[in-house]
Amino acid sequence: MITNSGSQTRTSSGGRILGRFLPENARTGFERPLKTILKGYHRSLMAGTGDPLELPFDEAIEFLRQKVGVPTKNWRDVFDAAHSKMFMVAGAQTEALVGDFQGAIERALKDGTTLEDFRKDFDQIVKTHGWSYEGERGWRTRVIFETNLRTAYAAGRFAQLNSPEIREAYPGWRYNHSGSKHPRHDHLAWDGKVWAADDPIWQSIYPPNGFGCGCFVTPVRFEAVETTGYDDTPNLDQLGTDQPRGVDPSFDYNPGAAWLAHTAPGPKAVTASETQVAKFVRAVQRDKWPNGTWQPVARTGKLDAERLGVKAGTEVRLSADTIRSHLKHDRITPDAYAVLPNWLRRNGRLVQDRNGRFAYVGEHEGANYHAGIKVVKKEGREEIYLTSLRRTTARKMKKLK
Repeated sequence: MITNSGSQTRTSSGGRILGRFLPENARTGFERPLKTILKGYHRSLMAGTGDPLELPFDEAIEFLRQKVGVPTKNWRDVFDAAHSKMFMVAGAQTEALVGDFQGAIERALKDGTTLEDFRKDFDQIVKTHGWSYEGERGWRTRVIFETNLRTAYAAGRFAQLNSPEIREAYPGWRYNHSGSKHPRHDHLAWDGKVWAADDPIWQSIYPPNGFGCGCFVTPVRFEAVETTGYDDTPNLDQLGTDQPRGVDPSFDYNPGAAWLAHTAPGPKAVTASETQVAKFVRAVQRDKWPNGTWQPVARTGKLDAERLGVKAGTEVRLSADTIRSHLKHDRITPDAYAVLPNWLRRNGRLVQDRNGRFAYVGEHEGANYHAGIKVVKKEGREEIYLTSLRRTTARKMKKLK
């Protein structure tokens, strides 16, 4: 921050802190590809809204570099927050192919290559691997290039915005629409709104919020927040779905927050079906869904179905009732509910205790888990419900047959 005092210009301590984020102090070339897709951001700066951070160079490169390349069959194989730890190109089914695409995107960030440069890389990669892809070349290359760069930018920016010095001086964040000629109505409605940096709204609508979304966040000074306060947080709930209003499927996450959170131990939802379960659990926890509603978390195989006395492929259901009954004493996360029942069904053992109660048990990433299930007969058919999910010990698992 630069202030004038008489004939002298001085830089505050906050300005020295923020100076390291300015373009002239950044890695050469990094700003070029980002500037081609963030024109609205610079228009905002020219309009005088002000922003001490500018472009997050090193943080964005690190975000992309730490991702693990994952072969996929379609775009639903990696969903929502899993994108912060996994690099994928929908339909790229070999590690070598995915790795080449990831390398091309990383070069765009480090060396400043443009969309047209990336298209040349894309053509060469497709030729080398003999890849047959869906969609028109121009559209497909733009989606791959812009979505990855925008997400890397967003994650790097989030890391900057959450440094202690920035959070103290700039406690509020402003949502900015990109200025698109064909705007999403919700994104336009959020334009200029200011919410606290720790408002839960940012877990869902921290941009980008869809393919082609160029929205961005700018910090708001402490003095401005004291004067005007914060805007009311909008209700993003939609009837009949856990997808937030205004957010495209697979974009319901904060790239930077998910990047940092995925360093923590424990199961993480990856696929679309797993993500849907995690969203259901969170929605039940805030009383959106009534008792009696449920989500499938697994399906029986042939052998366990025979032992349970049900048809192979019978769903294992997680009900809102079960989630609520464990709220006060359960440390199991929404992601764990989404991942573990199916993982234990496929990789663990189906066991029975002395009282005849069934459970899937097994070890996942160094921790032992117990998923209790119950077969319920209704109107001539059998249904299976998950009754509990908890940590256990190897000694206790050995006692179960």
